[in-house]
Amino acid sequence: MNSYDKVIDYLKLHKQLEYDIEFYRTKMEGLKAISYSQEEKGTSMDDMMSVYMQKIEKAENKQREIEHFIEKNFSGRDKVMIYEKYVCNHSDVYIGNKHHYSSTHIKRLINKAIYKYLAK
Repeated sequence: MNSYDKVIDYLKLHKQLEYDIEFYRTKMEGLKAISYSQEEKGTSMDDMMSVYMQKIEKAENKQREIEHFIEKNFSGRDKVMIYEKYVCNHSDVYIGNKHHYSSTHIKRLINKAIYKYLAK
């Protein structure tokens, strides 16, 4: 895997973390619906809630780290395009329509920005 792919995977991680956060929040809601007097596999519900809250916090911290990476390493239009694509999870078509570019041009701009970052 080359450096470009590593940066893309790192940026895409933001969306996966969003899914993880939603998963653990759903699990917590399920636990709230179960009586706290019951135990699952020897682990109390409070312990499980604590584990889920820690996982959510860890995922949110990682998301903030990715957002900081974008903020620190990109500027201007590049930063906006990358943020909208990987943090806001907007499609290239949506971003293109919003900024009056084609989706193909959005892909080129994002690729160029990442290669420019790697060249530093």
